Amino acid sequence: MAYEVEKVQKIEADTLEDCKTQLCNMYGRDWTYVGHKPKQVSCGLFNLGRKYVVELSYTIGHKNAYEEEIAAKKTPEESEFEKNRAALLITSLTNQISQKLEETKKELSEQIAIKSGSASPENETIRQIEDNLYLNDFSKDYIKEISDKIRSNFSLEQLDNFDLVERKVVDWIGESIEIAETKVVRPPHVVIIVGPTGVGKTTTLVKLAVQFFLNFKNNPQNQGRKPQICFIVTDFMRVGALEQIERYGEIFDCQVLKAEKSEDLETLYEENKSRMDAIFIDTSGYSPNDEVHIANMKKLLNVTAMRPQIYLAVTASSKARDLENIFKNYELFGYNSVIVTKCDESEQYGNIISVLHKKHKSIAYITNGQIVAKNIQKANPVDFLIRLENFNIDRQHIEDKFGGN
Repeated sequence: MAYEVEKVQKIEADTLEDCKTQLCNMYGRDWTYVGHKPKQVSCGLFNLGRKYVVELSYTIGHKNAYEEEIAAKKTPEESEFEKNRAALLITSLTNQISQKLEETKKELSEQIAIKSGSASPENETIRQIEDNLYLNDFSKDYIKEISDKIRSNFSLEQLDNFDLVERKVVDWIGESIEIAETKVVRPPHVVIIVGPTGVGKTTTLVKLAVQFFLNFKNNPQNQGRKPQICFIVTDFMRVGALEQIERYGEIFDCQVLKAEKSEDLETLYEENKSRMDAIFIDTSGYSPNDEVHIANMKKLLNVTAMRPQIYLAVTASSKARDLENIFKNYELFGYNSVIVTKCDESEQYGNIISVLHKKHKSIAYITNGQIVAKNIQKANPVDFLIRLENFNIDRQHIEDKFGGN
């Protein structure tokens, strides 16, 4: 049975990932990628505006017929190998599914115990604290750690004083948040932000450039000298990434350079290090499970003499389990600390606090909007504590205790 070649078709969307998602929704896996390119289209009122989209070319094939033809050409040895490999894959998948089911069963049991109070039947105060932590999206491990500390630090008589216990729990939460130290570096100060697609790395990079610019000009030692900075773009996957940085380059009156390979980046660094106060490097965003592209990006950024300050950017609304996966898979970059973005889009921060604490990572900045001149600030435990839902927060107390961090 011959494989029928279908004509090349095209689909448009804002991003390459959006194109792929639409095709998967329409055809499952029965489509073949041919290529993609940026395309300028009309938009806005009366179609007077212009914007870039991604145009992806693809074909639709008779996948089953093609596979039957290939299978018919296989030797007995190849067929036996495929059969054994399939059996191994099925066994492996079965084991993985069983393990996941057991983990899910255990997690659900613990969550039910936390919500029902059966995990701590001896005291109503502990049950209420656990409920409040659960409400704020803290992980089950973090909740258990706090519950154990309550039992270890309070007598039965003290446990009857809910306000006393609650105040101490808020202190413990604040103490578990590690704030990144401000480091003094010799010029050029090289800044890189890595992280998954859609966390706002480019906008956050520009916000850090604004912060550097303002701090530099306000430093009396610089005597009003204008800081010399530049941007280096390594992101050529996202449509419009270069144009976005170039617009900010015009505002800063600074160069925007391009590096597609590690050799390019090394050359640009060597050419600019003696005359730049700071260099800001924009990176591509990938799924945290895309090990190949993440490894390639690590290779591109591997310029030994550069000694960059690397931040991992994550969104405030990410699930705790997703955050753990992101932290783990971006570990190869040796990031110094974390920037939590889009804090204005989330109401609970227990997920962030839990994973930062579990992974022993510090937090440097939080962002909460698109205005590059002001929607970023150095992280402080107070910012997280005042947002704890259902907790009675003594603002003056936490300001005195954590305000200087």
